[in-house]
Amino acid sequence: MTSVWDGLATQTEIGDGSTSRRRAMGAGDRRRWSALARQDTVDAVVAQLSDNNFYGAAIMGPRGVGKTTLARSVEHKLANKAHFIRLFGNDTETVVPYGVFRVLMARLTERQSESAVSILEALADVVKTDGRGRLVVIVLDDLPSVDTSSMGVIMHLLLSGTAKLMVMARHPGDLPEDIVWMIKDRLLGETRIEPFSREETRALLAKALGGTVVESVVGSLFNSSAGNPLVLHALVNEYLAQGVLHNRAGVWVLEDLSAVSWDSVLSEVVFSRLARESAVVNQGVRKMAVLKRLPLSVAITVLGEETLWELEERGLIKIARGGRRTVSLAENYIAESVSGWLSTAEKASLFQEISEIVSLDPSGMTDQELLLFAAWSNDAGMVMEPKVAIAAARAAVQLGDPKLGLDCCAHVPAGHELEVEAAQARSRAYYIMANYPRSVAVLEVVDPRMLAGRCAEEQAAWASDLVNSLLWVPGGYFRIEQVLAELELRLQEFPTDHQETVLARRHLNLARFSFLVHKGDFAQVAQELEAESKGTGDLAYRLNCACLLTMVMAATGREVESMELSASIDAQVNEFDVVLRFSDWHLQARVLALTWSGQWRTCEALLKDVVEQYVRVTPYGGGVLELALGVAYTYAGLGAQAGSVLLTAAAQLEVRDTWHSLGLVYSALAFAFAQSDDEKNARLYLKKAQIAAPYTLWTHRSVAKFFQQMAQRWMGDDSIPARMVSTALADAAEGKFTPASIGFFGATLTGTDEEFKWLEESSLKRQGAMAGINVALAQAHRTGNPRVALEAAAEAEALELPAVEFRSAAVALDLAHILGDSKAAMSAQKRLDRLRHTLSVLPISPTVPAVKLTSRELQIARLARLGQGNRAIATRIGVSVRTVEGHLYQVFAKLGISSRDELELFSEL
Repeated sequence: MTSVWDGLATQTEIGDGSTSRRRAMGAGDRRRWSALARQDTVDAVVAQLSDNNFYGAAIMGPRGVGKTTLARSVEHKLANKAHFIRLFGNDTETVVPYGVFRVLMARLTERQSESAVSILEALADVVKTDGRGRLVVIVLDDLPSVDTSSMGVIMHLLLSGTAKLMVMARHPGDLPEDIVWMIKDRLLGETRIEPFSREETRALLAKALGGTVVESVVGSLFNSSAGNPLVLHALVNEYLAQGVLHNRAGVWVLEDLSAVSWDSVLSEVVFSRLARESAVVNQGVRKMAVLKRLPLSVAITVLGEETLWELEERGLIKIARGGRRTVSLAENYIAESVSGWLSTAEKASLFQEISEIVSLDPSGMTDQELLLFAAWSNDAGMVMEPKVAIAAARAAVQLGDPKLGLDCCAHVPAGHELEVEAAQARSRAYYIMANYPRSVAVLEVVDPRMLAGRCAEEQAAWASDLVNSLLWVPGGYFRIEQVLAELELRLQEFPTDHQETVLARRHLNLARFSFLVHKGDFAQVAQELEAESKGTGDLAYRLNCACLLTMVMAATGREVESMELSASIDAQVNEFDVVLRFSDWHLQARVLALTWSGQWRTCEALLKDVVEQYVRVTPYGGGVLELALGVAYTYAGLGAQAGSVLLTAAAQLEVRDTWHSLGLVYSALAFAFAQSDDEKNARLYLKKAQIAAPYTLWTHRSVAKFFQQMAQRWMGDDSIPARMVSTALADAAEGKFTPASIGFFGATLTGTDEEFKWLEESSLKRQGAMAGINVALAQAHRTGNPRVALEAAAEAEALELPAVEFRSAAVALDLAHILGDSKAAMSAQKRLDRLRHTLSVLPISPTVPAVKLTSRELQIARLARLGQGNRAIATRIGVSVRTVEGHLYQVFAKLGISSRDELELFSEL
């Protein structure tokens, strides 16, 4: 990585030595880093310095936004054309005449220093001499004060044309009056820079790291740096040094951030940021670093109103507007760094001080506040009450912070009455982290005697958690059947009409339903799920059943109903603030329903929005979201687009194989590369897919198998269609009409009448536009009607499915040639000619030859297509004009056209 931010030439610096050294540290790296994303701004400032209408340029922007770094990039760009003089002010309150020019003053003779006029003239001469005829630029940066004498020299150098000025400040009020006046009168060019946006951060990281950066990395670095380029650069270097930022096959991914030693990250930056703040402000920052986020009313009590407002004025804290107004440090990197500086004893002391000021009662806290309380306690090495720890652990897991959940569970000692609850919270935390064997193990070590003493609902909740984890481990299916049977026997010991027994039955139902859906036993579970999702009473239970039902609907031909139900679930969750156990299932179902029905554009918009929201909350699971997007592109026939997204997903899933999705991502990559005519990589990922863990959802296994077979089909394996037909027949027999229809569609590039009948029958039992295309193609083959195939092509074009459109047009062309339907043939040919340029590999080629022309007819048609008139053609080939006219009449009749212009539609001429 060193070469990315290689050092650049240093410039002349005048001023306090320690300040200069501090700023020179890593300056080349930072200058190069910022220039990657701000080149347009650099060019704008260079243009202002070169413009005779300006006396220079003012660079304005918030603290830490990279003004100095930008100025360094300007200096580097003008290094061969300009001489730069960097001036530094006085850190003390004592005003020293000509203080900023003290280094140049040392070069003056005693006579030159006799009067203000002689000093002014002598300094101007020194500047001219050092400039050697080049443009001279005075750089003013980070000035506590500029004395009046120095300001007089600066203005003389500017107004006399001896030098130009480049000044940096947060806002004009920080500048001397003379410079403010020049900005207002537009004598200085003004450029304002802001922190990097998320998009700019993404672009900068991709350029600097030299590869694709996954969205979770972009989100983490953007949130931690607040768009500050200096901080962003330091964080990337620290992540690389500590081994948590990795390049996997050209894709940059983050691993365990909890392993980062924050006391070494950005220490210089934060120390410099706080060095000039008062002791009161620094103590306020220390308290906020421990507290992280708290209600405004509590912050006023803890910090004091004056300190709070001073922190806000200094830009060190931010106060959230609306709702429960909360206070936190404005930049996360300051919070992490300062927290890293504090020892456990110091944190405990601050926490104790805060506890004595305000009442921190966890029972009255929201989930977010409870998590903050837990984080305070863990940071300070304080002990939480087990009951509070379990509540915090559940909230942490629910909000996607499994590591905090595990830390909270550590406050529950072995043998405590809450040991079962702690095991369940641990299991869910490990589940989020995709450590499924550990998720099972922490539940199975619970003392059976302790579990036996629990009420029916608690026993059922434990069993439900165990089933949820067993779904993803070897031999899990067999063990689940045992767990469910044992739970059924235990529940028979409890009164059936007791409320706890009713709740326990719901846990049992959800465990059994999820098991059956995971296996793909949709016919067995569909009716029950539908009934339970429409019941009365417990809304969370009904919606969890509905989540599972969406997957069943999507696979059994009810794609449109699945999408509608999924949207209804989201609406009710938002309206009633319900937390769902199976929310991920219905998102997967919606993605599949959209993809299978051909609505990949809608799916793309949905997933991009979800990815953006998801990575802001937690780094876990990002890979499966990008996988879903890649799957949508692969089904749509967009191999190149799919490949880049899927490689990003694979890099993340190789770190954390959420839901054992590696087999699916490798299979999708194989098909995507086959579509892109990259057989080498297609075969590489086929081999990887075949050895990936099989313990995953039936839908994952089904889609993976389809992609593998299609990849082999596109690479010319003639044995594949028969296998695909066999699989599709088995799916149809089990009521899985969606994958059956898709399988028949993939198998019948060249199919029998019977296979097209199966395609039609299975597709008629589906919903959505893609089902209609399948039916139309099957009917076109069976009836020999090219117009029906053209209708399918038009529908595919509307859905932006180029491979499907090409296939439909090729079928239409073949059928049109057989019937001699020249108009249909012409329409089909026009589509094929357009699509040939968009597909790397053609899914099918027309097999029936076009209308045959005699050699003389073909010769005359080609010349006419080139624009030659009848007489010119007759002269060229040595026949009469009447003969040419007769041949053209035969050509028009055979091709079904009426004018020479229409010959353009026949590219084969």
